[in-house]
Amino acid sequence: MSAEQLPDIAPWYRSPVFEEFLGSLLGELRLPYAPEAVGRARRFLRCVAAAWGVSHVSETAELCVSEVATNAYQHTDPDEERPLRLIVLRIGACLRCEVHDQSPEVPCIRDAGMLAESGRGMFILDVLTHQHGVYRTDNGKAVWFELEAWPSDEEGRS
Repeated sequence: MSAEQLPDIAPWYRSPVFEEFLGSLLGELRLPYAPEAVGRARRFLRCVAAAWGVSHVSETAELCVSEVATNAYQHTDPDEERPLRLIVLRIGACLRCEVHDQSPEVPCIRDAGMLAESGRGMFILDVLTHQHGVYRTDNGKAVWFELEAWPSDEEGRS
């Protein structure tokens, strides 16, 4: 998918009906354009998961956010006025994590060789998450993934 094909839904974040369409904001963190962004994102996500009672998905969420945050700082030119951001949401039964950066380049699944040290991030998201994707923002893109974390409404009914 090219950057031109990405839907432009960033205005939803400014909408008064944000919760109705995109869920509840659980946390947001600004990240540096540096390797320490990954550790900060993992620790923040671990704390958010514990605070909202979904620690059972924390390990998978941390691995996935590590991949997305690594891609963001490695493939985006630093812009101190617009730092990387991690946004954590609850959408229905899913924990959704979004990493926002300034690059219009869309990540894709690559055929990483057996000995390659990188190139598996999107493959990991494809295997471990309920769903994942990319959307355009006013200043770049957001790469997101969702993990089923809470009981669905149907499971909660007797």
